[in-house]
Amino acid sequence: MASYGSDDLTPVLAAQPAAGAGYRQGIVREWNPNTAENVVEVGGALITNMPVLNTNEVLLLAPGDVVGILTAGPSWCILGRLTVPGTPAAATALNAIRTKSVTVGTYETRTSAIWGDLTTPGPVVTDVVVGPSGRCLVFISSTITLLTTSGGGEMAYAITGATSVPTGDDPPALAWYGPAGSGPTMTRLVLQEGLNSGSHTFTAKYSAVDLGVGGSVRFGDRNLTVIPL
Repeated sequence: MASYGSDDLTPVLAAQPAAGAGYRQGIVREWNPNTAENVVEVGGALITNMPVLNTNEVLLLAPGDVVGILTAGPSWCILGRLTVPGTPAAATALNAIRTKSVTVGTYETRTSAIWGDLTTPGPVVTDVVVGPSGRCLVFISSTITLLTTSGGGEMAYAITGATSVPTGDDPPALAWYGPAGSGPTMTRLVLQEGLNSGSHTFTAKYSAVDLGVGGSVRFGDRNLTVIPL
């Protein structure tokens, strides 16, 4: 195996001029989305830890991807992944950088401490394609009003699809515990990690905690926004 930056790159440099910019293609054989460590096959030779010009690609590349490579004498770097328009690979690449956001404006109440739906469920964000990084950003937003003298309300989400994650302490919740009658609009940002590659659905869930007798919590202008990384 040839190593990038070693003294012997003869197998892969043979077809290139000694100086000046050039272009080649390679196939990713190994890829670590957390560190960008890689092995890329170029012209039958394996190059270890080739630099990446577009750092956004670090989160998207995976073994088997065909990549364009910029060459300038002995310096080589990955330009990015090559995709054919109209193919599943192209659709996956585009979905992985698309933000998806859903809002339910209805104001509705909950009295149960068990996680569940309001009368109008959601928001529900579907077809969120998570890449090899296994990560996404989730924005939770709602106006929460405590309609009693004690307790509070929480909004979080459940994940289904390529990965199943129930609502609970993980993912964390957006929470408000009074004072009674106040109704702030709040947003919480969650870095969701450890997901499998593939399509996911994020569904908002709600809980009312430690309420007084006859109390309830009202939620409105509810929003979930998910950004795959």
